[in-house]
Amino acid sequence: MKMIYLDYASITPIDPKVRKEMDKWNREPLNPSSIHALGVKAKMAMEGARKNVAEFLNAHADEIVFTSGGTEANSLALEGAGRAAYRAFQNAGKASPRPHLIISVVEHSSIIETASMLEKHGVEVTRLGVDKNGLVSLEQLKKAIKPETFLVSIMTANNEIGTIQPVREIAKIVRDARKKNGSKYPLFHTDACQVVLYQDLNVEKLGIDLLTLDASKACGPRGIGALYVKRATPIEPIIYGGGQESGLRSGTENIPGIVGFARALELIKKPGLAKDDKKAVNFRDMEKENQRVGDLRDHFEKEVMKTWPDAIVNGVNTPRMPHISNITLLNVDAEMLVLRLDAKGIAVSTKSACLRDEDESYVLRAIGADSKSSIRFSFGRWTKNREIKETLIILKRLLGR
Repeated sequence: MKMIYLDYASITPIDPKVRKEMDKWNREPLNPSSIHALGVKAKMAMEGARKNVAEFLNAHADEIVFTSGGTEANSLALEGAGRAAYRAFQNAGKASPRPHLIISVVEHSSIIETASMLEKHGVEVTRLGVDKNGLVSLEQLKKAIKPETFLVSIMTANNEIGTIQPVREIAKIVRDARKKNGSKYPLFHTDACQVVLYQDLNVEKLGIDLLTLDASKACGPRGIGALYVKRATPIEPIIYGGGQESGLRSGTENIPGIVGFARALELIKKPGLAKDDKKAVNFRDMEKENQRVGDLRDHFEKEVMKTWPDAIVNGVNTPRMPHISNITLLNVDAEMLVLRLDAKGIAVSTKSACLRDEDESYVLRAIGADSKSSIRFSFGRWTKNREIKETLIILKRLLGR
């Protein structure tokens, strides 16, 4: 029985072209810190990949820090910026230096947990609520910013319900606060892991200081991610050792993963780029995929609502990612349904895969949805119309009309 995979928001299958590229680099012992020929080869491959990742973001190569994934990149953004801010506040001679962090209540668990850890160590944390669609209030954000605010961290799009946050507007609010303070603070960080396949992440246009990527959400390898750190952004390492990644992330770099990551991002580009600008990212293919996947989602939701009129599509009344459909099926045990679908060869989920098994979805709780009756269906590069049709048939068999 062939599996119908509808859990792309959790992790994407690796593109065969990425796997083929990685295989070339898995056969040799490559450490880019070594000065022999293999080390030099590894170093050149790594820096070439770094340049490619930077070009995808319209950034500079020295602004890309490779990490073990999105979780580490998020932790580095929050804790690293927090350490630098604490030191800056101390040097400024403030009597009670207590840096202030702003996040939303629907951030990824790596942001939520890191913020809680910082709070235990004296950082003041403001957690912005969201409306029923999962959107933060820009007015509440403006009111929450203080002179001591060192960082605002709001994700680009939610990994459970797909809600897209107004990142450019948030960035402007942060810049205005920075100008008012006459300071380098606050900074703005966004977790963009869920959007890399579907949105233009031009960091200059977005106006951000820190951005998180994860290759496993981009049809790339597992165990590799990146943090974009804008030049002159104050940040300190949270992992110490040999001083790799310009001192921000010690540890021998994962060359096959890094090369695979860069290749995955290259595959998002349209092959035929303009002759006069070979480095430019052409997003026409991205737009087509956006439309294709969005059409699959819309058809799926339309058929679900037709069959079960009391079903609720969470976050439907605001811009959201095309690949995520979070649906509440009233009076249905979502966990049991996921297991029954799995037995029929269909992979879906009830919540973020990063939550502990015993945890309910705090995202759905925040928007007032019933997490015990909600299922996340998420689509992607290899999702076909026939798979949507078959999933709907099996759902009807399992639940009735």
